[in-house]
Amino acid sequence: MTPDELKSGRVLQAFGKRFIVQAADGTFDCGIRGVFRIAGKGQSSPVVVGDRVEFVIEQPPYGTITGVAERKTKLSRPAVENPDFEQVIVANVDQLVVVAAADKPRLKLGVIDRFLLAAERSGMSGCVCINKIDLDPSEKYLRAVAIYRAAGYSVIGCSALTGEGLEKIREIMQYRVSLFAGHSGVGKSTIINALQPGLEIKTAEISSATGKGVHTTTAVRLHPLGFGGYVADSPGLREIGLWEIKPGELAGLYPEMRELGGRCRFRNCMHIGEPGCAVKDAVARGELATERYEGYVRIYDSLG
Repeated sequence: MTPDELKSGRVLQAFGKRFIVQAADGTFDCGIRGVFRIAGKGQSSPVVVGDRVEFVIEQPPYGTITGVAERKTKLSRPAVENPDFEQVIVANVDQLVVVAAADKPRLKLGVIDRFLLAAERSGMSGCVCINKIDLDPSEKYLRAVAIYRAAGYSVIGCSALTGEGLEKIREIMQYRVSLFAGHSGVGKSTIINALQPGLEIKTAEISSATGKGVHTTTAVRLHPLGFGGYVADSPGLREIGLWEIKPGELAGLYPEMRELGGRCRFRNCMHIGEPGCAVKDAVARGELATERYEGYVRIYDSLG
């Protein structure tokens, strides 16, 4: 290894303007050149976790990132400091695993819907993991399982406490780059720790005062998996802003509505108040879940 040697790797973690990059022969602490700050105008950061980058070695283990490969996928939201700027949370993820809890905190379909929409918009595949099924002996969570399976998504019920369902999660993650996302307290970090012993990602109990999760993960980090692939645990998000989704595009991001939309009387049907709407007819016949449709209307209204 010599100074100015050009290498390639994957960004595992970001600390301000410093990045931990994994290459074939180890990990390196890299900065970025000023030109990237210009090229990244309109984004909160031009280099993010998951990026495939080229970098030069200066003094091992330190280097400088000189190039960023085109991203296959990216999960974005409006930046907190400036909603007009795009905050890319993570790049080059194959699948978004939306984690919810059967109980504690309460299962909210609207949160799942928003993350699945973000996955559809970014080109990732989406799947749903309902954790803590041991806390729901009446199995009310099975309604959510039926809704999302009918929509075409893989859905896994699991318990990080008992181990039920963990092997199925491991199977869908093997050799892929997966991002775990969802509310604080649903058990994302606990599941990952159970799948990959030794990671020791911080976990926290549910707040007894609010019934909501106590936020522990402070930044996205990409973890190599011993059984193949990578997993990223995202900060616990109360909700995710939908970046650059226009009202007219929304229905196309619902798999179960895409085909139905072609049967509507009007080609530009928004499935809200128009006559001859195949989507509303499907809801009336019980072929499309009322909960999914009502969630669609709420999100449509929020997009203005």
